[in-house]
Amino acid sequence: MKPSLLLTAPLLLAALTGCAGIDYAKSNYGGLPQQQFTASNGQSFQIIDNPQRNRLMIGPGGGGGATQGFVKGLAGGVAGGLVATPPVVYRDAAEQFLRSTGRNCTAQDVTAIMDPRYEVRYTCMGGRTNQDRLLGPAQ
Repeated sequence: MKPSLLLTAPLLLAALTGCAGIDYAKSNYGGLPQQQFTASNGQSFQIIDNPQRNRLMIGPGGGGGATQGFVKGLAGGVAGGLVATPPVVYRDAAEQFLRSTGRNCTAQDVTAIMDPRYEVRYTCMGGRTNQDRLLGPAQ
């Protein structure tokens, strides 16, 4: 394999993965409101909750979007100044967010959609279902 291909193949793979992540985010979270949430440790997050599917997308709050983080990561990763946040931090923040909405929910898994955005799938226990909360009492 040519040396130039060895260098560009990882970048191309990362770019394709990023596009797939953007498409996934649009189809599962497009049109849903984005919320700012501050966790108990003071860290800020951007969250888009999709309670009908029991999942949410979470990423760092404040300035800069997912695309900026993705591009910055390609430009240098940790060596370039981008420090990855462990998925467990997003899981914990997602559970705190869900509790703040009055739901008794537990994160089931955390999956990278596009760095630094993660999807957290969750289950909720007791009381009304998520859909009932959205639609109100049965008619």
